Amino acid sequence: MRSAVFLAITMLLLASIDGLFSGCSQDTRYQVLSFFFEGVPKPGEKSEVKPMVGRPRRPPPPVATVTPTPTAEVVVAKEEHGRDWLAQLLPKLPKDKSGKPDMVRALNEKLISPKPGIDPKAKAQAPFSLDVDLVPKGQPAMKVVFSHKYHTQWMGCPSCHPALFKMKKGADEIKMAQLYAGKSCAVCHGKVAFPATTCARCHKGMGGGK
Repeated sequence: MRSAVFLAITMLLLASIDGLFSGCSQDTRYQVLSFFFEGVPKPGEKSEVKPMVGRPRRPPPPVATVTPTPTAEVVVAKEEHGRDWLAQLLPKLPKDKSGKPDMVRALNEKLISPKPGIDPKAKAQAPFSLDVDLVPKGQPAMKVVFSHKYHTQWMGCPSCHPALFKMKKGADEIKMAQLYAGKSCAVCHGKVAFPATTCARCHKGMGGGK
């Protein structure tokens, strides 16, 4: 809008000047016009229209480039067995009198071979042969014989001592209420071993097997 107004005013000004000096000589017109404008041709010269040359544009600032950090390749270890390996294995194992898998018998018959630990560098330890009689007060028929041999075939001593049981016979009073609450022996039994509610497996006086 401003450009149009300026152009109109300029044209009117030029027309006024041209009308004002129409009766003057060419020299007079040249002197007056050259006073106000640049590039006015002298009398007898042809005007040359020169192309407008603008200033070169300032180059844009350089764009900072950030080299992305390469993502580490994720290597997924190939499973030695399928995810349903346990469901396929359990029906093949021998059963106790309650119908549960008898893992001790399966171990003795070499149907299974536990690894010493989840660490590939874990070293196997020799089983520790020691039976401990646990007799509830006033209930000799409910005696439990705890076999260190069976347990140390599966795990090392630090798995239970001293966090779960003290290293002294009789130092820990084991009650069934603790097992029902998931404590004591039930930290493993009922999760990765036969349930603590399979009474005859531990209380031999109730007609349990091995």
